[in-house]
Amino acid sequence: MKEKIYFGFSNSVHDPAIAIINQEGSLLFAEGLERRLKNKRAWNASTDSIGVIEPLLKEYGKNKQIIAATTWSQSSMRLVPILTKLLKLQQRYYKVFSDNKEQLGRIYENQLFQQSMYRVPNHLNNLLLNLEFRLLEMGNPSPIKISYNHHLCHAATACYSSDFKEALCLVFDGLGESGSLAAYHYKNNAIQLLKKSGKLNMASIGLFYQSVCKACLFDPLSGEEWKVMGLASYGKLSQEYYNLLRPMLYVKGGILYRSKDYYHRLSQLLQLSFDFTNAMDAKDLAFTAQFITEELTKEILTQLHAEFEINQLVLTGGCALNSSSNGEILNKTSFKKLFIPMAPGDDGNAIGAAALAWQNDHKNKKLSITGAPYLGSVIKEQDVKRFIQFSGIRTHTCNSQFELTDKVADALVEGKIIGWIQGRAEFGPRSLGNRSIIADCRNKSIKQRLNERVKFREEFRPFAPSILHEKGEEYFNNYSYTPYMEKTLLFKNLTDTPGVVHEDNTGRLQSVTAENNPLFYKLLFSYYQKTNIPIILNTSFNVMGRPIIHDMEDAFGVFMGSGLDMLVVGNTIFNKKDKE
Repeated sequence: MKEKIYFGFSNSVHDPAIAIINQEGSLLFAEGLERRLKNKRAWNASTDSIGVIEPLLKEYGKNKQIIAATTWSQSSMRLVPILTKLLKLQQRYYKVFSDNKEQLGRIYENQLFQQSMYRVPNHLNNLLLNLEFRLLEMGNPSPIKISYNHHLCHAATACYSSDFKEALCLVFDGLGESGSLAAYHYKNNAIQLLKKSGKLNMASIGLFYQSVCKACLFDPLSGEEWKVMGLASYGKLSQEYYNLLRPMLYVKGGILYRSKDYYHRLSQLLQLSFDFTNAMDAKDLAFTAQFITEELTKEILTQLHAEFEINQLVLTGGCALNSSSNGEILNKTSFKKLFIPMAPGDDGNAIGAAALAWQNDHKNKKLSITGAPYLGSVIKEQDVKRFIQFSGIRTHTCNSQFELTDKVADALVEGKIIGWIQGRAEFGPRSLGNRSIIADCRNKSIKQRLNERVKFREEFRPFAPSILHEKGEEYFNNYSYTPYMEKTLLFKNLTDTPGVVHEDNTGRLQSVTAENNPLFYKLLFSYYQKTNIPIILNTSFNVMGRPIIHDMEDAFGVFMGSGLDMLVVGNTIFNKKDKE
């Protein structure tokens, strides 16, 4: 009997990803397709795209029986053709027989749902056809396909990644197979559903936030909800906006519901965009919407804690990417501990699907996939050598990690902006020290330099502080270990690190330990020895609208086409000032 290997496929129409778990239960690989495809969020891309699946099969799947697990159940896929026809009929009615201005909310949401079902297969047999064909070419047996509930995949990723023995797991996102919310009890490696939204319950913090994103002149399909969070720090609470938005959603029994006049209010919300000439005009709307999001999240969690009396919380789903809200949870609820996984969005479901398939075959064993998030691809040494040979830029190759971190720390102190690439790429939406742009946090003007000359993005976008974990309590209120930039916390000291202090005196931090990322820790420690500051500025290695860099071509393109001063790949340093 062939050895089994478990491929998990996140097959949502956005943020597709692949994760691989071996027969022993080790998580070998996890990566979003957007990076290899060079397509932000990879909307409507096949989750086993040609050019993506082949190298993974060659490295991990040869002569093995592949269990291919997907992240939407078969029953939900069967409904797609029916729902698509129904949505088209509704859209025709809204546009022809109704006042378009009054029905703006229904029209927008209807089209959003249609986009979400664009090119979705209606049966598991119609998925993973590229995988099947490549396995046939390799002489491997056909994959054994299995599908899992979308929210259960979210829960599996989060629960199996935590080190909790027991927890309440809340999944909340845009929409799953039954509404936007599901609560689970995680204990003794088992995940049991406690309650969920009803199938016809469309209440959703995720959809609410998407609509606010649209009203603020951003694009939710491009994942620009991040911009709403950044913009909110510049605004203030507007009673007018609060009175309009707050009644749209309410919480009862830990479940979210819509008001009867939801679409009327949604139409008014979307019409606000006509009053804005640029995003900064919407700063009070962004603040108010973020305030309401935090209120609703607190109400849901407070009611769930009162009902189930479990003190440890696992939070996941797309709404768990709201780091500002996450940073307030332990202060404003009765939960004592909080865990949020490296990839709480739909890309992370690839891990959950693979984990559920593995656990199904190993019922008497405990699966644990805790650890560092560095699970993606590596930039190969021969690619670096090729760029050394043909780029026309002189390079320096360091002979030790001490020399490398010392030189790069010196460059940071000098004010250089550096592209930093090491080892395997991070899984999830954030750069955590392996595909990062780094800079000196002591310089207030570094924000403007980065936004204008490197990232080419709006001036209100913040940058993250990466901090030596043991120094966290000295710099942040209510500090706790935050390895994935999953929480935003208030700074205690605003003078030492102005480059990473946001407008509201907060930072979306990353705790760095020698265990999780030894080299990045050494770099931070070297910088600390030179400056007495245990924090460096860390942002994703990309430009606005593009995925985080995937290969040497991406890295060099950003390096030469932006205001980066230095590029570090492994132990090789490229410096523009040395160009011939």
